[in-house]
Amino acid sequence: MTILLTADDPPAAEYMPPTTCPECLIICEHAGLAMPRALGRLGLDPHLDLAEQHIAWDIGAKAVASGLARTLGAGFIWQNYSRLLIDCNRVPHSPQSIRQDSDHIPIPGNHDLTMAEKTARVDEIFMPYDNLCRREMARDNIKLTISMHSFTPQMDGVARPWNMSFLYREGAQYAHQMAAIISSSEPDLHIGFNVPYQVNEDTDWFVMQHAEPKGIAHLLIELRNDQLRQQADIDIWVNRLAKATITMLDQI
Repeated sequence: MTILLTADDPPAAEYMPPTTCPECLIICEHAGLAMPRALGRLGLDPHLDLAEQHIAWDIGAKAVASGLARTLGAGFIWQNYSRLLIDCNRVPHSPQSIRQDSDHIPIPGNHDLTMAEKTARVDEIFMPYDNLCRREMARDNIKLTISMHSFTPQMDGVARPWNMSFLYREGAQYAHQMAAIISSSEPDLHIGFNVPYQVNEDTDWFVMQHAEPKGIAHLLIELRNDQLRQQADIDIWVNRLAKATITMLDQI
């Protein structure tokens, strides 16, 4: 058996229990930048600042998600390790789970992995996060779950103009409901739907494995990450989403 994490490494996932809003659960799959000491930086250029790379984590997503959870008093699950190690919103052992390159940047430490090495990442990074999600989603009082993400303002030279976007498969009604709530007070926000990505049933995880089977209202929110660089801007998004979430909880 391959052992990946030691006592010196952070836990794979963490959970903040709800206080005043147990009916809402917030998830952040790409919250962290941690790497196991055993793997270092996966062979990436030591001069590459991973904190500035959208391929390494969803920049600003944890700050918004944690702020939203604290403001609402909702439960919050987050994953501490870089998505370069394993993407916790992808089907385990799929090609998208442990990528050999991302946005044209090779990831040497992900090349030529043995099945034991891949399985160690699934067992020690993915599964603790997934088990937390399963445990909390099993609660009877959950009415709404929010998965928080961010996206880079441009990809391959193509601009992405949306301030925020909602991704969904079967949950279109929830996305449009939340968008309408936000737009009613801020009509100038550019809100997209299923852009710049779409939920793919063959590769994506949380929506298909947790949200849809539960049969509750669910949102996968994407925020453009150039709006999340300063604490003041993060606070704006936290307050905006908190007000809208309270309204939505009253409606569902």
